[in-house]
Amino acid sequence: MLKDITMYVWWIMRLLVNNFDNVRIFKDRSLFGLPRWIIECIDPDFGFRNEIVLSGIWYKHEQVLKIAMQKNKEYK
Repeated sequence: MLKDITMYVWWIMRLLVNNFDNVRIFKDRSLFGLPRWIIECIDPDFGFRNEIVLSGIWYKHEQVLKIAMQKNKEYK
C-alpha cells in the first residue's frame, strides 16, 4: 500500500523553478518520462489559474523564461 502511494506522489511532483508576480514556472516529467515545463498564470483580479504545458524536448529554460515574462506583462 505504501509503495503505491509513493509511486503516485512521485508522478505528480512538480519542481518550482521560477516565481514572478503572477506567474510560476514548474518542471516535471510526463507519464512517459519526457521532461515538460508548466507555466501557471494567476489572474490578479479574479484568481483564475491558467496553465501552459510546454515540451522539454522543444523548449529550453531560456525560451520558457521569455514566454513567462510575456505572460507576466499581460497580467500586470
